[in-house]
Amino acid sequence: MRYLLVLLIGGFQGFAQPNVHIQGRFEGFPSSQYQIFVKTPFSLPMQEPVCKARTDAEGGFKADLRLESPQRVTVECLGYAVDFLLKPNDTLYFRNPSRSLCPIVQGPTACLHRFLYENLLFGKDSLIQKPLFKHMASEDYSFVVNDLCIQAWERFQRDCDTNSLYINTFVTASLEGQKFFRKQAHLQIQGETAKSEPIRLKMLGDEAIISDIYLNALQSQWFGYYTMGAVVVTGSNGSFTADSTLWERRYNSIYEDLRKFPKTREMLLAQTVRRSFLVFPYALEKEKVPTQLLERFKEDFPRSPHIKELETEGTELLKRMRRIAQPKK
Repeated sequence: MRYLLVLLIGGFQGFAQPNVHIQGRFEGFPSSQYQIFVKTPFSLPMQEPVCKARTDAEGGFKADLRLESPQRVTVECLGYAVDFLLKPNDTLYFRNPSRSLCPIVQGPTACLHRFLYENLLFGKDSLIQKPLFKHMASEDYSFVVNDLCIQAWERFQRDCDTNSLYINTFVTASLEGQKFFRKQAHLQIQGETAKSEPIRLKMLGDEAIISDIYLNALQSQWFGYYTMGAVVVTGSNGSFTADSTLWERRYNSIYEDLRKFPKTREMLLAQTVRRSFLVFPYALEKEKVPTQLLERFKEDFPRSPHIKELETEGTELLKRMRRIAQPKK
């Protein structure tokens, strides 16, 4: 019995041990605060850092953390954030040139991160910000974008370790989201978004939502247009709207149309509630709408891990937005 107890205690201690080591350097940021965030699947944006400390006199730092499965890890220093895709027992070495959003990675994870940044799945996608061939027909441009995606996938299979199902899924989903936004950006720059057939995202399984690009594409498809990292719900005239019936219809559409993707549906509906708290405090007479949507969400998903987060964030947003909306005396 005593031997069994010792084994159990040892097992719990082993479980808590860090299994990922990060050694990095932010050039030009000596003695500066840095934070490390772990993006867990199906999590809303409101997250606490798993590590917070200061760089040394040369901008360097070392950190250890524990991952139970492959995850996207973000290291942020004074507003400059760089992303990595790490799995248990990984060791990450990187150097971030001054004020750059593209780190130089060395060691065993270098190949994967070189692929992710060179193919613009991490960092900013220049082909979304400034599409190529502005005057090319949309159908022809779509062919070009699809071909670039195929080439990227072939490079990934040729150059990177493809043994991780998580990483394979992340890359597949990210490429689908990238195709969606590149085609959408080309239509927008031509002014054809209103008269053309809407760009449709290829729906993948629930596991694909681990990719931020894919998740943002889903939100863009269901909520409205995507711009500067935010999705804006729009009315028929493209204006920012607090139309309660539009939000209710959108909630109902997501609930019915995504029945085959239960986790994706739950995440998008949680985002719907969250965004309603951002919109309706500006229309004080309709302030009950986000609360009603939250109650509906709690009925539909009584065991959802998002409920507590939505209640906390919603209450704080309503208080803050109410103060902003009040006229100054």
